[in-house]
Amino acid sequence: MNTKLTLSLDDRIIKQAKEFAKQRNKSLSKLIEDYLAGISSKIPSNEQNLPPLTKKLAGILKGKKEINLKNDISNFLEKKYK
Repeated sequence: MNTKLTLSLDDRIIKQAKEFAKQRNKSLSKLIEDYLAGISSKIPSNEQNLPPLTKKLAGILKGKKEINLKNDISNFLEKKYK
């Protein structure tokens, strides 16, 4: 069953997203549906359908037993901008 979802986004972002979807022969709705399914599913999604940033971040927490998000982000940013 499909349900309508309303989002409020910057006009420029919407225009870019529509162009991105068009280049992939998809509707913007399908593109967003695929993205949300990919990030919310426990079943690994087809990597070709994932955005580059999601591909890059996939699996970075494997084997990590304890997550302290604030500390982990802080450490990452410190290393990145040293």
